[in-house]
Amino acid sequence: MTQTPKVVGFICDWSVDLIPLSDGGRLRALPNVRVVRVPCSGFVRPEWLEDALNRGADGVFVTGCPYGDCLNREGNFLMRDRIDQLQRRLQRRKVDPARLGMLAFGLHDGAAFLAEVKAFADRIAVLPPAQPARTAGRPAVAQPAGTPEGDRT
Repeated sequence: MTQTPKVVGFICDWSVDLIPLSDGGRLRALPNVRVVRVPCSGFVRPEWLEDALNRGADGVFVTGCPYGDCLNREGNFLMRDRIDQLQRRLQRRKVDPARLGMLAFGLHDGAAFLAEVKAFADRIAVLPPAQPARTAGRPAVAQPAGTPEGDRT
């Protein structure tokens, strides 16, 4: 059984040209994909990706310039390493690392970009329902033994 996943993408201003592809923060061809423009893929913080998952996104990806062609020198390499580290951390929390992705496309690679985002969303659609990244497998806040839930004095 597949679902239409909620996907969030953080897109570098210097990678794929979103003007013909998006409308109102969503991709026209894939309306279940919200896009957020960032100055560079290296600008994205791993906490933002976790936060997107915690707020209900089924998958999150970052798109940077082609490797070796980053306008800001190494932003896409930095983000690729951060994604790898975050995937390992989430896996320890029982969150499928396939829910995160790193893409690299040039300014005029709109068709290839859309095809890859669709493939990412299709992979997410067949995964079991996501649990929030922060709370997967353990309570958000631990309470001392014998303390009633509402009593915090």
